[in-house]
Amino acid sequence: MDASANMTPDPASSAHMPRHGIRSLDELQQLTQLAAALSGCSTLLIHLCQETSITLITGRQWEPSAQDLEIPFCRFALSQPEPTVIEDADRHPEWASSPLVAGPWQFKFLAGFPIRGKQGELMGLLTLLDPQNLHLDSAVLQALGIVARQAASAILLGDTRARISQLSDEHQKVKRAYDDSESFYHNLVESLPQHIIRKDLEGRFTFANQNFCRALGKELKDILHKTDLDLFPAHLARKYQQDDQQVMHTGQKIETTEANEGLNQQTSYVHVIKTPLFDTKGKVSGIQGIFWDVTEQIHTEQNLASERQLLRSLLETIPDHVYFKDTASRFIRCSRELSDRLGLKNPSLAVGKTDFDFFKEEHARPAFEDEQHIIRTGEPIINKIEKETWQDGQVGWVLTSKMPYRDETGTIIGTFGVSKDITKLIQTEEALRQAEQKYRDIFEKAVEGIFQTTPEGHYLNVNPALARIYGYPTPEALLDSLTDIQKQLYVDPSRRATFQRIMKEHGEIHEFESEIFHRDGKKIWISETARTVCDEAGNILYYEGLVEDISERKRAEAAMEFARDAAMESNRLKSVFLASMSHEIRTPMNGIIGMTSLLKQTSLSEEQHTFAETIETSANGLLRLINDLLDFSKIESGKMTLEKTSLALHDIIEQSVGLLADQAQQKGLEMILKLDPQVPQQVLGDPVRLQQILNNLLGNAIKFTQKGEIQVMVQTLKAQRDTHWVQFQIKDTGIGIKEEAMESIFEAFMQADDSMTRQYGGTGLGLAITRQLIELMHGQLHVESTHGKGSCFWFTLPLEMGKGKLTFERSTPYPWSGSKALILEPNDHSQEALAPILRNYRFDYHFMTQGKQAIAELSKVQRSDAPYRFVLVNDSLKDQTGIDFCQVVHDLKLSPAPTLILMTSIRTQPDKKRLEQCGIQLVVKKPIMQGVFTRGFNRLFKSHASEPEIEKEDTSAVTMHQVQPLSGEHPEVLVVEDNPVNQSVAEHMLKKLGFRPTVAESGDQALEWVQRHPFAMILMDCQMPGLDGYQTTYKLRSMERLGQTKAKVPIQIIAMTANSMDGDRQKCLESGMDDYIAKPVLIHTLASALKRAMNLEGDSTEEGNPHPEEASTKSTSDHAPVEPDRPTLDHQILMTYIGEAADKKQSMLAKLTHLFVDNECPKRLEAWREALETTDRDAIGRCAHSLKGSAANMGAQRLSQHCAEMETRAQDISREALEQGLDEALALAQEACDALKAFLDS
Repeated sequence: MDASANMTPDPASSAHMPRHGIRSLDELQQLTQLAAALSGCSTLLIHLCQETSITLITGRQWEPSAQDLEIPFCRFALSQPEPTVIEDADRHPEWASSPLVAGPWQFKFLAGFPIRGKQGELMGLLTLLDPQNLHLDSAVLQALGIVARQAASAILLGDTRARISQLSDEHQKVKRAYDDSESFYHNLVESLPQHIIRKDLEGRFTFANQNFCRALGKELKDILHKTDLDLFPAHLARKYQQDDQQVMHTGQKIETTEANEGLNQQTSYVHVIKTPLFDTKGKVSGIQGIFWDVTEQIHTEQNLASERQLLRSLLETIPDHVYFKDTASRFIRCSRELSDRLGLKNPSLAVGKTDFDFFKEEHARPAFEDEQHIIRTGEPIINKIEKETWQDGQVGWVLTSKMPYRDETGTIIGTFGVSKDITKLIQTEEALRQAEQKYRDIFEKAVEGIFQTTPEGHYLNVNPALARIYGYPTPEALLDSLTDIQKQLYVDPSRRATFQRIMKEHGEIHEFESEIFHRDGKKIWISETARTVCDEAGNILYYEGLVEDISERKRAEAAMEFARDAAMESNRLKSVFLASMSHEIRTPMNGIIGMTSLLKQTSLSEEQHTFAETIETSANGLLRLINDLLDFSKIESGKMTLEKTSLALHDIIEQSVGLLADQAQQKGLEMILKLDPQVPQQVLGDPVRLQQILNNLLGNAIKFTQKGEIQVMVQTLKAQRDTHWVQFQIKDTGIGIKEEAMESIFEAFMQADDSMTRQYGGTGLGLAITRQLIELMHGQLHVESTHGKGSCFWFTLPLEMGKGKLTFERSTPYPWSGSKALILEPNDHSQEALAPILRNYRFDYHFMTQGKQAIAELSKVQRSDAPYRFVLVNDSLKDQTGIDFCQVVHDLKLSPAPTLILMTSIRTQPDKKRLEQCGIQLVVKKPIMQGVFTRGFNRLFKSHASEPEIEKEDTSAVTMHQVQPLSGEHPEVLVVEDNPVNQSVAEHMLKKLGFRPTVAESGDQALEWVQRHPFAMILMDCQMPGLDGYQTTYKLRSMERLGQTKAKVPIQIIAMTANSMDGDRQKCLESGMDDYIAKPVLIHTLASALKRAMNLEGDSTEEGNPHPEEASTKSTSDHAPVEPDRPTLDHQILMTYIGEAADKKQSMLAKLTHLFVDNECPKRLEAWREALETTDRDAIGRCAHSLKGSAANMGAQRLSQHCAEMETRAQDISREALEQGLDEALALAQEACDALKAFLDS
């Protein structure tokens, strides 16, 4: 009985309370009696522990009505690890109130012995109760423990018996069920259409239904215990076995559809399911397979999928609007084209919508009514043209066909439609209609004649214009009159035959010109353009075309041809005339120039002298122009002849490069000469024409290059006996030439395009003359160019060897031969140009490109046994200036210290103090050439041998009459000076010293003079507009090397400079000058310089080193602030201009004063003011420099000193300071002019 069905055991013991079943209570009852006898207790109970309760099994002297009283004590006793014995329970506080003690039973003795299994698990409780207070000894307690264990055995025995009985009953039930299920399973598997088999773990068949047997054509007995290898081909058997192993290994079923190819090459499909079989222990014991043929199903699915794909592809790609709608005209499905047109992202978004959602009422309503009519009647609508008006206002046209949409029973369930967009077709038809009307209008109103003719030559249709051209009043009149085109129309009937032949061969003809008969009998010219019109089979239907009356054009062409022939003959006669008259034209021009030069040397008034100079300048310009035109004319007429004389090829090349280097450097271009030393030095040829070629090509390169560099490369390509083939290349980084202009640039009076003439100037004769001169020399001019990147012109000349040394190679070593040199040059092309020069001079050289790298190299090598003797530095480095680099080297104080040489452009004039501070001993001008290199090093070695002494002169007052003319023959002296006052001063002094002066106002004019007159000396102003004195000297020295000056010996050049800084002497020497004097030029200073130039003061120093008179220049060169107490005029200077004149107003001073006061001073101050208006600081500096020299020559010390200060500070001071400087100059100039006038009147 269940004493506590709802009681939960103590958590500590409940986990060990298995459920037990009892079938016989005899053993337990006997055990209770035994326990009673042992203990003497009146009441004994045995409880069985269930999973969630404690159940009373048997009891002695215990009534069921008291069944709940013992439960608390049982729970307590079961929770104890040892038997529980409580004596005098009524005295125990925790038990005194217990129902067992305080209730009607009045138990005073309580004992509980847990019944445990072999593993110690709780099975029940033996409980002893008695109203008497008993005391049990240990033997009794031990015996009761044995009784409890016996109770455990009895309980287990009872469980075992009950389980055996239960298993027997279940076995009988299972057997009956198995028999029933086996019969059912057998009937089932035999009735199913599938093939069913079973296999054991070794793959042997243990069962197969009849369908499988029939499929194999075998009896079951012939299948059982066989494997797949016994029944199927090997490849299939292995496949089946692999599947079986997979199922048995994983315990998971597999399901798949297999394709099998039969003997008839037809593929069948079988659906296969294989599942594992398990034994009673849950282990896999084999597999069961079920499979059946699904070929028809697969084919059906494939057909359906194909049809679905076809429909999907159709709807995705068809260019028409395809749609399906239900009976309410709602979209069921539509094509991609339609959804795109509806503005939807995909066709599915149209489902459920109607035309009213996308179209305006005027289209949606008729469409809806058409679809409803089809649904009601089943009648389709075919090829209906509809106008669609969309919600956004767009209008289109479609060709629509709609049909009923039926299900499989034939019931109409909606509509199916196809709409083709024919908007463009409608528009095309309208355009075609308009075009036809337009064509008809053109046909009727055209100026040109339009015709259609048969291939045989009969007109089918003509327009009014053709009738007018042929002289007929109407097209109908022409058609009636001209029935045979070939015979009636063409002056030369063979022209019609030619027309037909061309049409037959080509199907078209263009501008076919013929002479025909007009209706009135006259002859006219026509031009026909026609084509054939054929049918689909290619048969010619007719000719159609245009006719233009070209009679006027023919007459104009004839007149033009006559005029062209006349012009060509005239041009030929002109060229012949000009070429033959070359000598006659040049002779009077040379006479004009020569006589003008002689005229200038006579006693002329100032106005007459000005006229003579104007004549001379204009005559020279005209002569250059005439020379170019005569050259071109002579070439055209074949009269050009070339000289064949010995020429110094290297000198010519270097002179051309040198003459144009300054022009290139003015534009910021790098000029590089790569002259191979193997190029012969002396050859036979025409030096003037060769230099003309080089100058033209170099000039063009400079003109059309804005940034980058120009390379001149000369090399010998091959040598054969006495002839060298020398190639000349001029390569620039300029604007380049467009491909289409490559040929035209060599034509006379042509440039690459018209804009170049406007932008760059020029007549376009240069390249034409150059190419023809090269061809006369048996060469050919080539060009390669990339538009926007640059050009390369090159030509190769066969040059015969001349007399003298062949190359620059030197047998006698120079003093510097074999020296070790470090060259700091970042430009690769410049390195290539320097390398052959250095090799020729036998330098042991090493190139570097970065200053830091070079410093490290010098620091290391100078401590070695082979230090660098020379360091050549480009002034333009990437990371610093060349001067800054030299400063670093100088500060290192290397031992031995290398000689520092600076390579700089012609226009760069470094400050001498700065050069000395940096230890720079030589400045060489670029581009570096053989001659420049040699002169620079010669000068360097001579200056090392002996420094020039500075001659001290008496600074006391010297007047003009104290200076006597120099003895000996006095050569002509050229004065190169742009300032009129300074010109007059120099002329006056030279005449007093017995010389014959000639004045050149610019560097360019000076270069022209030296080509015509054998000047022995030149007084050179250093700062002039255009070519300054340094640049002019550089070019003049190049001309001397080429023999292009009249002087037989080098001209002595004396610099006149308004500056007297320490660096001026070095600057003058580097440019090629021989001496220099400072302004204001005093007569005795000039006399000393002239004596040195004429070797009248003893031996000159090496290289003509100058002896400037420092004392005479200090007063005007000091740029300190103007001293207020300094006199306005230096009377000593003024007295030199009076000389022996009795009246100051008749002296040279009066003329100079007039020039200064009325001309020079106002002109310079006005130019100064204009420069200040635009804040042109360079121009302000030039004006101050010019006025400084004039003022110094006039003795105006305060004005000269102020101008010197402004020249120096013009770049740095503020605009306000510049204005103050001009104001002060104006005041000092007025002061000086007033003082000069007063001095003349005193």
